[in-house]
This record gives sequence, structure tokens and C-alpha cells, in this order.
Amino acid sequence: MIARMLVAAATALTAANGGCAPAVLSRERTVPVVYAEPKPDAITFWGHACAYIDVGGFGIVTDPVFSRKYATIRRRLIASPPVDVYDQTRVIMISHAHQDHLDPATLARFSRSTVILAPYPAARYLQRRGIRVWVMRPGDEYPFRGGSIIAVPAHHPGGRLSLKARSDGRAIGYVIRTPSETIYYTGDTEYFSGFEKIAAKFRPDVVLLNLNAHLHSEDALRAIDDLGAPVVIPIHLGAYNGKSERLGPRWRSELVDSLGAQIVPLEVGQSMPLTTGAPKRRSRR
Repeated sequence: MIARMLVAAATALTAANGGCAPAVLSRERTVPVVYAEPKPDAITFWGHACAYIDVGGFGIVTDPVFSRKYATIRRRLIASPPVDVYDQTRVIMISHAHQDHLDPATLARFSRSTVILAPYPAARYLQRRGIRVWVMRPGDEYPFRGGSIIAVPAHHPGGRLSLKARSDGRAIGYVIRTPSETIYYTGDTEYFSGFEKIAAKFRPDVVLLNLNAHLHSEDALRAIDDLGAPVVIPIHLGAYNGKSERLGPRWRSELVDSLGAQIVPLEVGQSMPLTTGAPKRRSRR
């Protein structure tokens, strides 16, 4: 009865305001998304900086944040993935401790057997909350069946509330190596000389690029050119309100216009198969 009264009141207010729904009610709305079981040997995008990477049946997740909001004012615009689509996750890769990349409540939804990799500021934050973490510094390697995960530098603040960007391991990216393919998740980062070094050492086949206020437009093009990967998937949009959601589609379109088929724009819930054994090539602008 109360729910019906609230709906009726909202309808009346909407009519009185020329069809504009009251903000207090619209804030709670989320758009449903179809989250299918992640495809084998594929990368599946789940919004913002979160992707599920299946490598021969081994599930790896990047920076999952599924809470209704973070930082008080950033609200989730889409439904979160249900537990049964990520219950096969074996490793979670945390790039840094900012609230849109590290959420203890989200991590608690995963199996307790899931290994969490994180740089030391993020690890310290989680350990204080009783969450076990494998601390990663640039150059550290975590082996798994069929491959390994290597931490690489990023130029970004690493602590929960820190604002000063550094390349000293407080924020990191990750390279996933398999016998047939190399995948690089940038984490959040500004443009820095580390891209050239990562390209020279690892020669990634696929780059998951966090395209946001720290790295977009000309800087993103420079980073992609440095890395020379055949495939770039721009992420860091599609889940929470804010600058990335407002400008992310435009930044992504700029890359598609400039680089064409090298850029693979996934929508939330979409997957890209890993083309194992594909020949590598250097990008050209």
C-alpha cells in the first residue's frame, strides 16, 4: 500500500512539473544489463574498469566495484553482475586504492578462495579490514596454470585518498602472459615513459586501456602508439555517473575515428574472443 502511494505521488509530481520526475526518486533507478556467463578464452566488459578475462578456463577480474555508489556522489547507473557469473573467478587484480577501483564490499561477494593481487597501499587498506592480499610491486610475478601475471608501473596516485601521481609502485598495471597471448591492463595512469618500456619488454597483443580524465585524446593516442598492440579495448565508462561517463563515449569515438579496427569498443556485457596465436604487428598513426 505504501509503495503504491509513493508511486502515485511520484506520478502526480511528474505531471505537475511538466514530465520531469523528482530527482530524489530518479537517483535510485538503475538500468538492467544482461550479464551472461563469461565466454571461454575471451575478455568480457562489466563496466567502468572491470573486465572478466578467461584464459583457458582461468578467470581473472580487473578492479571490480559493484556497489550502488562510491565517494557518496557517484552512483551506479546499471545493474551489477550476479554472483553466478563471476563465481569462477580465480584472481582479482587491483590497480590502486581509489574508491572506484577498490571496494571491500564488492570483494566480499567473491569466493574466499579468490586470490587478490594489489599494490602495497591498496593491500594495506584491505589487510586492515581482514582481507587477505598478495602484495604486488612492479616486476613481481604471480604464476597460474597456463600463464602468469606481472605487475608493471603506472603513473597515478596509489593511496585511498592520495592525489599525487607517482610511478613508484603505489599504483600499478598488470600484464597477463600466456603461451599464445599477452594482455596488458593499464590500470589508471597518465601518459608516461613506462608505456614504451612495457611495450619493449612484453609486446602486448591486447591492451585494456583505462580511458579517463588522466589519459585521453592525444595522450591516449601516444600511449597506444608506444604500445603497438594489435587490439586496444577502451574501458573506464558505462557504470557510474561522472566525467568518465559523460566524456568517455566521445574519447572512445575519437580513438575509433583515428585508429579504426585496432580499437574494439565493448559495451557492458559484451565479449571479445582472444585470438590465440594471432601474429603481432606494430601500430601506426
